Amino acid sequence: MSSVRGSLPTPAWGRAAATALLLACLNVLLFGEIAGGAESTETTSAEAVGASISHPAAWSVERERQTFDETYGFTLWRSASDPAVHDHGGTPAVRVSLAYGMEPGEIEAAVRERLAAYPALPMVREEVSVGEKGHRGVAVGPIPGSTPSTEVYVPVNGRVYQINVYGRELGEDDRGLLSDLRFDPPSQPVGSLGLPDGGSARTYYRSGGQELLEREEAAREEARVGVAALSGAEVPVYGEKEIGGGCWRAKSTYFFQTQHGMYANSRAGDGIDTGYTVVGRPNYWNEYTHGSLGYGRCDERIYTNDRFAVDYPLDSGDAVFSPFEKGRVTFAGRNNTHKDYGILVVIRAENGKYVSLSAHLSGIAAGIEPGASVTDETIIGYAGDTGGPNIPVGEPHLHQAFYRNPRYNEDGSPYGGAGLKVVFHHYLGTAAGTSPGVYRFGWKSGSQTISKGDWISN
Repeated sequence: MSSVRGSLPTPAWGRAAATALLLACLNVLLFGEIAGGAESTETTSAEAVGASISHPAAWSVERERQTFDETYGFTLWRSASDPAVHDHGGTPAVRVSLAYGMEPGEIEAAVRERLAAYPALPMVREEVSVGEKGHRGVAVGPIPGSTPSTEVYVPVNGRVYQINVYGRELGEDDRGLLSDLRFDPPSQPVGSLGLPDGGSARTYYRSGGQELLEREEAAREEARVGVAALSGAEVPVYGEKEIGGGCWRAKSTYFFQTQHGMYANSRAGDGIDTGYTVVGRPNYWNEYTHGSLGYGRCDERIYTNDRFAVDYPLDSGDAVFSPFEKGRVTFAGRNNTHKDYGILVVIRAENGKYVSLSAHLSGIAAGIEPGASVTDETIIGYAGDTGGPNIPVGEPHLHQAFYRNPRYNEDGSPYGGAGLKVVFHHYLGTAAGTSPGVYRFGWKSGSQTISKGDWISN
């Protein structure tokens, strides 16, 4: 099948843009390149979802290789030329999925459950028109996360579709996306595809090179003699404090550690010495996507608050350790509310209030799943560049954010709370051949302070 649809009501985003027809399906097979000109075509086959949508030709489609909560579909991502996606791997516009585990008569109960799950948030329920034929849908949202969305349920000829429209609320452009949907009977059932469960951490388990892991673990074991000094390293003593914008500064003596190992960045030609990384490449505190371009929040109720997140370049597959001396995993994997982070691991520290989010991983270490206990010796996953499907997050790097007292979605992923500024980070010093110590992070480098662009060992 090959066609172009341009006759539908066109929202503002589409007036100057070419449109392309996207059919969501099993292993979405794309034939040919997107051509220039007023219109262009993408052709797919073997439909398993039974939905199509018109969209700007420059936008990108993610074909799902897993199911999520008994839904299966595709996500449309905004163009990489959009400044809002700079250095963060993309922003999802809409996810369209077949809710194969739901019957039309179960929609209202699902909406009530959503409303009941977030009693403290300004949730809205409304009826909306979906698709060319004006199907009656029920929208509820915003569902919180790093990428909040309004969830729309629509019955079509005995099937149910779950559509997540990303953003704080349903705007005119979003309603245009909904109206641009078309539904056709799927050619095969989702159950016949044999797809893994995208909501399970085990789906993303992988090993780094076994030799690398053994070397990292051996280096940690040898360095254990210095852990007492590391934990009790001398720092100025002060308690946590609320700072500008509603963010908080962490307690100075609470234990946070750098997360890369002795053999990180060992690839020849990467410009970084083995065992080191670079603070804030591409983003540091309140820079770029962590700041002015959309993620620089401190206390938003429906978002993650990443103003004081830090990026660290690593080779794909490098081991990533837990940042806390003791903690418990609340989420590991991918989901629909934090799509831009790719594969991530979330850990709640032993104090119950500090939470870490380690994102853009290439995989998760075996045994890391919700409820698992971790220590500063635990490898939680492996560095990568996961995020949007065809919109790179840049070089492989660890996106590391900390929060104070966030709330949690049903799957354990965080939202709300406050962004947490961590000034003191401990390190083992194995790569540098030195004794354990503490880095002081700041806005400007100095004799005792490191900032964006400075090298640090583990």
